[in-house]
Amino acid sequence: MMQAIRTLERAIDRLEQDVEGLAAAPVPSSGLPAGALPGIDAAAARAALRSLDSLITELKGQDVKERAGG
Repeated sequence: MMQAIRTLERAIDRLEQDVEGLAAAPVPSSGLPAGALPGIDAAAARAALRSLDSLITELKGQDVKERAGG
């Protein structure tokens, strides 16, 4: 279970870095300023990442309980 959790954490870290990179990059020839990501709901993306972080924390807690009880 811990291996799966670590894999999820790495994937989330990469996603966060990708989103930050996209948000910082100017949008070529669109006239949009840096940080304007057409078609991406930034608030929803952040909420989804927070939800995944919470899930990982919960899974870690369950894994610790299972190891202690097992």
